[in-house]
Amino acid sequence: MKTYFWSFFMLYASLFSQSISNVDMTKKSLETVLYKHYESDIEKRKAAAFLIDNIEIHYSENYKWVDGKNRKIDFNELDYPDLKLATQAFKKLQDSISLKPELYCVKDLDIITPEFLIKYIDLAFKSWKNNPWSRSYDFKTFCEYILPYRSLTEPLEDWRSEYLQLVSQAQLNAKNINQPVDVATQTILELKNFRFLSSRPDPIPYLSPKQLLFRREGACNDLANLTLLACRAMGLAVTFDFTPEYGASSKRHFWDTVIDENGKHIPFNGNCFGNPQGLPYAYNATEKRLAKVYRKTFSIQQNSLAALKDTLLIPDGFLREKNILDVTHEYVDTGKITYPVNAKNQNEIAYLNVFNLAKWRVIDWGEKKGNTIEFKNLGSNIVYLPSFYDPTAKKMNYARYPVLLDNNTKQQILIPNYNKTFSYSVSRDKPQKAPGLDFNSFEVFENEIFTLYVWDNGWKKLEEATSERDFIKFSKIPDNALLLALCPKSNGYERIFRINSETKQIEWY
Repeated sequence: MKTYFWSFFMLYASLFSQSISNVDMTKKSLETVLYKHYESDIEKRKAAAFLIDNIEIHYSENYKWVDGKNRKIDFNELDYPDLKLATQAFKKLQDSISLKPELYCVKDLDIITPEFLIKYIDLAFKSWKNNPWSRSYDFKTFCEYILPYRSLTEPLEDWRSEYLQLVSQAQLNAKNINQPVDVATQTILELKNFRFLSSRPDPIPYLSPKQLLFRREGACNDLANLTLLACRAMGLAVTFDFTPEYGASSKRHFWDTVIDENGKHIPFNGNCFGNPQGLPYAYNATEKRLAKVYRKTFSIQQNSLAALKDTLLIPDGFLREKNILDVTHEYVDTGKITYPVNAKNQNEIAYLNVFNLAKWRVIDWGEKKGNTIEFKNLGSNIVYLPSFYDPTAKKMNYARYPVLLDNNTKQQILIPNYNKTFSYSVSRDKPQKAPGLDFNSFEVFENEIFTLYVWDNGWKKLEEATSERDFIKFSKIPDNALLLALCPKSNGYERIFRINSETKQIEWY
């Protein structure tokens, strides 16, 4: 999989090296046709301008199957009447020849026609103007969260009519058709018999709209996109929100919000149709500690890092996208971190990381101002680690000490005090008591050798200790230190922690 993703990023860099002049010419060609078509309809002409102004950043991520000689294999799951038969056919093909997926990207500007955009503009306006639940949405909301012909980087397809037909009965079951949340609830309930998968083998981030309807299953990001497309087809303003990495739990998450009649964003889970109540507002997005939350938009966000800096200078990942909006403040109380740096440091941009699945992972960026780096709009009760990126070596250089942003959004740099050490018995039965559902998989295995590490310009070994039934006693714990305990059976889900020297309690992050 690493090879596939590396290949994708090479393709990505090549794809976006297209000259600005070609982009401008293509956009001009679309403008000429669409502006003439909507010559007498100012509002639709403005909607066309919105799509064209932002179309250059949008593209599809897809793949094809090739054999050992890199020859394309003709296989399309959608050619089969159902997933079971498609899977059987693919398995038979896989048993006969060597297969591998070959990733490719297609820019929207290279394939979208004026006729395609006209069709989508007309259908979007029809759903916005003719439905009572859409009356509260202004033109700006409509353009960003109803109008777009695509949501993410899913393979581009004609989806709006098919999705509308699938969920069109939702309005008949709504108690109040003037309330978007009520209609969204019923729209989700129309999406019957879809199955959540914790993962899938496809080497692309998002299944296509038709694949979702054909398979009737997908990962959380796929199902969030499924409900988004269905709701937008109904004229509901729905967003795609995500946390790139949980701040004190493993993995990440993707979900949606529906904008109600008062302009408030109501979060709902992409697979909430599995909930017997089917209520989009039954989802509590803050059950786990959130370091950052971003929202996907169709438009270019001028304050995004990718809009300000060359993407080749940005580490691989979501920060290379120009259409992400920081909405952390909509979910949690936020604070900021001001981190001291050496005045000789030439980096203008720094990154902020959280510990997730045994690694420090990027969730934000900040700018250098004098001798400090400032990171804003951060979730609290989370440990962060600043870093600088070396684009030449494609390497992240981490700060010497992490920072705790506590419940009161006050920062505390965790500098281990080796002159003040104490002993402590670490046990799974001593997690931090918190209202959330942060998951810490730390387990104590009897008679196992556990190694205790401290973060001090990297993970440094402190000591080893053999576990006794349900605890491990460590005797050289420095005060104010960020710690990690591992044994040979550790699986990568273990959380970092510190020992609060005042309360004598272990605090997991």
